Amino acid sequence: MTSNGDNEPEVIDLTAISESSSEEGDESTNGPFPSNDSDASEVEIDLNEETRSQLKNVINTVSAARLRQVLVELIDTEQAVEIALTREFVTLDRESHSIVPRWETCQNCKEDYDVNTEREEGECEFHPGELEVDEDGFPDHDEHVHGPMDTKENQRDFPENFIWSCCEGRGHEPGCVKDVHQSAVPRKRRRL
Repeated sequence: MTSNGDNEPEVIDLTAISESSSEEGDESTNGPFPSNDSDASEVEIDLNEETRSQLKNVINTVSAARLRQVLVELIDTEQAVEIALTREFVTLDRESHSIVPRWETCQNCKEDYDVNTEREEGECEFHPGELEVDEDGFPDHDEHVHGPMDTKENQRDFPENFIWSCCEGRGHEPGCVKDVHQSAVPRKRRRL
């Protein structure tokens, strides 16, 4: 610290120094932090296999609402993200020539399918019936103690103890009907 003759600290005016006066690429002013106008809480992270693995883990565990919010924000700010997501999630309907979602959920097997791919017989396997309890599968089950046998949890955890009404197959067996995927939301067809 310098002082003038009156023992008062000397004030140095730095407002006249422009940002261009510092050398480009001089990292001493920015340190390990990014030089753009990003949030001050962000730390620069080197991208590598470890960070990619962690990012994938976070994507699998973050809430769907948060993930959607981030994607919408990226679409608004990063054109490359918008292009990639448009290619993945949106397509042109071949009949109506309107923009439609590329992925639909099959009303029968509940799997997502790409509307752009040719439908193939047998791509969808499902049971048109209902799952019914096979009481012999729960030999020591007392509904007064253990609760009801016919629950979604038991169907998920013990599918072998249920029988399909459509084919008498066990709950874990593949679908007895093979067909093409059917849209859960039927599209209107154009009149000719």
